[in-house]
Amino acid sequence: MNKKEAILKVYNCIKKETAKKAISIELKKQKTQLIDSKVGGTPYLPVGAEIPVDDDGRQLTLLAQINCEELVGMEDYPQKGLLQFFILMDDCYGLDFDNQNKQNTFRVVYHDSIDDNVKEEDILKIYNPYIEDEDYMPFEDEFKMVFTTYEEGITSEDFNFDEIFVKKYNELFKDNQIESFWDLDDDEESFDDILEEINDEISGCGNKIGGYPYFAQSDPREYDGLDVYDTLLLQIDSMDDYENGYIMWGDGGVCNFFINKDKLKNLDFSDFLYNWDCY
Repeated sequence: MNKKEAILKVYNCIKKETAKKAISIELKKQKTQLIDSKVGGTPYLPVGAEIPVDDDGRQLTLLAQINCEELVGMEDYPQKGLLQFFILMDDCYGLDFDNQNKQNTFRVVYHDSIDDNVKEEDILKIYNPYIEDEDYMPFEDEFKMVFTTYEEGITSEDFNFDEIFVKKYNELFKDNQIESFWDLDDDEESFDDILEEINDEISGCGNKIGGYPYFAQSDPREYDGLDVYDTLLLQIDSMDDYENGYIMWGDGGVCNFFINKDKLKNLDFSDFLYNWDCY
């Protein structure tokens, strides 16, 4: 058995053992409706509510909105209302890299019910999000979300991957024990080639709700006690396609939101982790 076959054998085992339900998101560039699941566009806002602002009073921009009635079969996630993700459009897309769970220049807002009498034209009278420079925006168009439910095993980017992979590898290959996944890198060029070949299967890239994350750099939850954010709430990946839609986090990165599972069950979105990174 060669190295690639060994890696895939181990991964297929841990994939089954760590499987979670997830929703894959296809993004279609088009004009969206007020209560659609979408990236960009106009946020739904109940009568009398205000657009989220940062400590300096600058309005945040709607990054994404999820109509929770579409989250069929997703245990612990809300099943009604709207879940919204807002970020400040500055040169860091609202992320404070020193405090990724400080709810200031990014926010998650949950509306447990929808008022059908709310009109988009009324919201547009007050929705005037701050934009530091249009060149900083990760997207300009709006996209309707189309959902597909599937199961996903742990991805190679998740901070728990190494421990789980090593344990299973050592169970299956008792004569070749390792202490880290990267111990298999005894031939740098061929190992890189192997990882590139199987990247789509094990990396976790793409747009999704739930499942396991992908990172261009590394999982921030490995440090500073951030492992309490154990559930992927939303992931929006880069999409370099000017004809069908363009989303770009830095130089081809990815954006993630994480929450604690118990807080998600209780529909408490006051504490979450926001991250984006790029190559």
